[in-house]
Amino acid sequence: MSNQNPQVINERYEISRRIGRGGMADVFLARDLLLDRDVAVKVLFPEHAVDPNFVERFRREAQSVAGLNHPNIVGVYDWGQTGNTYFMAMEFVKGRTLSEALRRQGRMTSVSAAGVGAAIANALAYAHRNNVVHRDIKPANILLGEDGAIKVVDFGIARALDAGHEGGLTQDGAVMGTATYFSPEQAKGEGLDLRSDLYSLGVVLYELVAGKPPFAGDSALATAYKQVNEAAPRLRDLVADVPLALEAIIAKCLTKNADMRYNNAEQLRDDLRRFMNGEPTLAVDEARVRSGKAPLGNANLDQATTMMPSVEGDSSATQVLPRTTVMPATMAPVETLPEYDDDRPSKRSYVIGAVIAGVVILGGIIFLISSMGGASGITVPNVNGVTCDVAKLKLETAKFTVALNPADTVCDATHIVSSQVPAAGDVAKEGEAITLVFPVAQVEVPALLGLTAEAAQAAVEGAGFVFVKGADVLDKTYAIGQVAVQAPAGKTLLAKGQTVTVNVSGGSGQLAVPNVVVGQTTAAAQTFLTAEPYKFVVTVTQEASATIAKGLVIRTDPAQGTLVDAATPITLFVSSGPAPVVMPNVKGQTEAAARDALTKLGLTATVEYVDVAAGNASIGKVIAQDTTAASMVNPGTAVVLTVGRDSSTTVPPAG
Repeated sequence: MSNQNPQVINERYEISRRIGRGGMADVFLARDLLLDRDVAVKVLFPEHAVDPNFVERFRREAQSVAGLNHPNIVGVYDWGQTGNTYFMAMEFVKGRTLSEALRRQGRMTSVSAAGVGAAIANALAYAHRNNVVHRDIKPANILLGEDGAIKVVDFGIARALDAGHEGGLTQDGAVMGTATYFSPEQAKGEGLDLRSDLYSLGVVLYELVAGKPPFAGDSALATAYKQVNEAAPRLRDLVADVPLALEAIIAKCLTKNADMRYNNAEQLRDDLRRFMNGEPTLAVDEARVRSGKAPLGNANLDQATTMMPSVEGDSSATQVLPRTTVMPATMAPVETLPEYDDDRPSKRSYVIGAVIAGVVILGGIIFLISSMGGASGITVPNVNGVTCDVAKLKLETAKFTVALNPADTVCDATHIVSSQVPAAGDVAKEGEAITLVFPVAQVEVPALLGLTAEAAQAAVEGAGFVFVKGADVLDKTYAIGQVAVQAPAGKTLLAKGQTVTVNVSGGSGQLAVPNVVVGQTTAAAQTFLTAEPYKFVVTVTQEASATIAKGLVIRTDPAQGTLVDAATPITLFVSSGPAPVVMPNVKGQTEAAARDALTKLGLTATVEYVDVAAGNASIGKVIAQDTTAASMVNPGTAVVLTVGRDSSTTVPPAG
């Protein structure tokens, strides 16, 4: 692509260079000439543009993400048709994918992995609240910005949480996703919900810590089979110093039974943050409660301790797999998996035997070794309040190994142990790791109420926190554009790197333009917008669209989500169908060239041949066209072309 004559898409996006290539599209760095900013432009491969399924996936990605405004989700600005294919303009993130980072540096530290996981969970929490499940969480779909931003991308197979089927996108019973990372319910082609994304995130966390995913087969089908029927290798067998709290969090995500995973992405995000802050986690507390011990801290157990039902090629690419080849109807998930999935209560293996998928990993936490068929154990000494160097010596003398949280703590006389996992008095095996937890330095959250969003962001990031702007709120105290709500509150002590969320005032008594009218008929949209509580004054304007059916709403002005007063004038832009095109003059062109010119404009060609003398210059060329050149015609119009044919080669009729 020449820099001297760059391609410009939609008269707006000037293509610079290709920066990525996926299974269905190329991604280019481009310049938005209208807003003077860099963007990433995703262009569907032309061979896929003629396949309704691929086009629908592309449209679905644009539609799913366009309504998601979150710092951990790559934004989509625009989409449409260019030539004989489709494009999508997105936020450009300068950096690399998480998969590239893993290839270059190998596995991450436990704290770094938890930080990445918390950011992904934060994005999923927002998407789930907006009724969107991603279904393809994997390292290749996570972008790490050079500025430290962590963003989820590629909602190409996302769908609404309440969608009962794919709406023609795939066959009934088909499996969509990436075999290495999708959940057991995806592998079996069953119904799925937001907890399927949490399983996929658990696989990603496992890979970040271990340097490789838990399941890998010779083909996508073999990998999917393992997701359903096999237990993940125990993390501590691969990485001896992984903190048990993080191991427990990952195990809870990876349980085969979705009811035993985290209830939602917020719960997982908060548990990862507690781990990073050296606080007791839900995953550990849950295991201790189930084993008959008191929780270590104040992690919110909510439903976890009361709702525990009994359990009854290239795998890195997003794929569609037939359900029956992954999990035949006559098969059932393995019930006696040694580490993660034997959820049946039993007498001696109830704690260590796989109470929930992943809770078995907590054998190192609950340390009830005496219940493992007579295995002996050692009582864990009390090192709370002791300096790190003394605690380490005491534990190693007792024949334990030592892990630190945070992992980069310098183990000397300046750091004092605030807590330990497992607790003093528990029984553990010789050689087991005892995690020493140290307090994380905390600073005051700045007071933000009354500031503009820009000023609040500067203050939050200047203090070392992550800034998140939530949805606007109605507020009578603060003017439009001022911060009306912040969490945590100003002067709260918080560890650096944690998230501070603000909500800006949208004024008092205003209404958000609803997003439910897009795609509706004109009559239905008008009825909805003119009724209570909106009472909008609606004006209908026709607008050409190659992607929205004639008569359906394309967009509104003001845009959906905008806060406005009741009875505000609002314009509905309704599709008038594809815009007319100018009929080209194809006289004198070869038949092939003429057909190609018409096809590019969405027109079709019908050819009638006329015999001409041998050697005539019109042989194989268009002599006439039934539609006048330069006239306006609608896409889909059939144009009759008269093409010359050598009479000497014409076969005379028989008889």
